[in-house]
Amino acid sequence: MKPMKKILAMALASAAGLAFMTTPVNAASKPNMVIGQRQILQKGQKYHFYINAAGRVRINGNAKFTMTNSSRNKIANYGSSKNQVFYLRKGNYYLTPTNTASVNSNFTNLTKIRKDFETVVETKKNVNDVNHPMEIKSGDHIKGMLGFYNYDETDAYTFKLDKPSKVTFDVNALPIYPGHYQYYSLRWKLNSNGYPLNIFTKEKSQKIVYNLPQGTYTVRLSNLRGRYNFDFKIEDGSDTVPSASKIESVTDEKDAVRVNVAQADNAKKYELMFTQKATNGNATIGIPFQNERLVGRALGTSTTIVTDPVFHNPSYGMTFKPVDGQTYLVRVRGINSDTYRGPIDADKTPVGEWSDPYEFTYHAPKN
Repeated sequence: MKPMKKILAMALASAAGLAFMTTPVNAASKPNMVIGQRQILQKGQKYHFYINAAGRVRINGNAKFTMTNSSRNKIANYGSSKNQVFYLRKGNYYLTPTNTASVNSNFTNLTKIRKDFETVVETKKNVNDVNHPMEIKSGDHIKGMLGFYNYDETDAYTFKLDKPSKVTFDVNALPIYPGHYQYYSLRWKLNSNGYPLNIFTKEKSQKIVYNLPQGTYTVRLSNLRGRYNFDFKIEDGSDTVPSASKIESVTDEKDAVRVNVAQADNAKKYELMFTQKATNGNATIGIPFQNERLVGRALGTSTTIVTDPVFHNPSYGMTFKPVDGQTYLVRVRGINSDTYRGPIDADKTPVGEWSDPYEFTYHAPKN
């Protein structure tokens, strides 16, 4: 072969495998795994390959092996024992066969097959995140992938409830690392009012149910590297979720206030939240109202609630002790639970929506 033709042939052969192979880190101990070619894998050897883009690797044959990444995380096989399928991030991977066998292998860039695994295919310019959530409705079946690219660590979905509703997410998670990143979290946020609600689970299949008041919600799915899907369903919840209440009056008492609220359907308890308008950047992070500072809470079983300045319950949080001459905002919501202890239980209790704020200035009684 003439020198120029020989160089050209070598270049073409090299380019064919450039996307998914590399020379071994240590040729003596880690023979190169050549993706795209038939190869005999030797029992007990440790093979290495590299892919410079996220994608799918198929390995067909009778070889039995464990695949790991550079962090020694075991990689999940999405296929069968003779047609093994792996979805991989960009990086280095290693195989250690427990038998000697001939295999075929191939690589497909993830960009060519994402449409099969995502309801809306994401790109750097079209990201589904908390700033650009995807709108969903009852009856939707949603598919997604997370963690294959640095720009795709979180997916977000938004939905609107026109009335109190029972909301179900029937989730199936398919992590690429069975021993790591096998958990996922769902974080709910009611945009207009309400506490954030959180789910953090290691269950790969789980039906997550909430009874929620009307409003607009965003749910964020994160902490997963792999594929997932869920069925979304909305059902009527008017017989479970407390209806709206409101503050009717606030009366000053010694170191306390007496608050009368409107009765709410399905409410076994009533929760009060006291805030002040924030000044000098001292707004409380984590409450559902912007530019306000949380100063206390109260809980009662009737429509008349007298705050207790010395009551303390670690699971419930701060109590309310008013200061003479100070102006406050107070809101109420109904709770459909006899055992509700406070925000710690908000993610598993039917709660109503927060009322509009009632503003009052506390004047300590002179007698």
